[in-house]
Amino acid sequence: MASLGFMFWALGEATYSIHALFLGVAIPYLSLADVFWLTGYPFVLVGMAVFLLGFRFAIRKKALAFAFLVSVVSSGLIAVFLVFPIVSISTDLMADLVGLAYPILDVALLFTSIVGVLLFRGGKVARGWYWLVLGAILISIGDIMFSHATAMGVYFDGHPLELFFDYAYLCFGLSVYNQLRSVSEM
Repeated sequence: MASLGFMFWALGEATYSIHALFLGVAIPYLSLADVFWLTGYPFVLVGMAVFLLGFRFAIRKKALAFAFLVSVVSSGLIAVFLVFPIVSISTDLMADLVGLAYPILDVALLFTSIVGVLLFRGGKVARGWYWLVLGAILISIGDIMFSHATAMGVYFDGHPLELFFDYAYLCFGLSVYNQLRSVSEM
């Protein structure tokens, strides 16, 4: 299921690249690429949740509380440093909603991956979850910076903040690789 979400994210990247490189759209924001990216999140989250549900009796309340605390703090930081500044200067409601959907979904991704790390730490499966957490952190930072930079009008194609997405995808790929490797060794 999560692999299907990653496929949607790849389609989003491909669509964004086609818009930017071949169709000459300066910043293809609010495009078909956003539909693919946003569609990918539920698949990734459901895939992770389904995997974790098989181990629900082993998940400690402390792990859930810690993941919840990180999510609340992250949401607060997003509100202070992203939501309030964007709402105060922006006039495009749809762009604001889409721009804010990414960080909200990133917090859900971060929560789920932290639960996985805390559940499996020290085991063979843990390495894949470590990569997931790192990828979730990187994609969160990238989405927040992208939303802020586009709202401020300083984003451009090839902006250095795009490296956060590249490294996040690398981490997600390493997560899948490590997960498959740990399953094949069992």
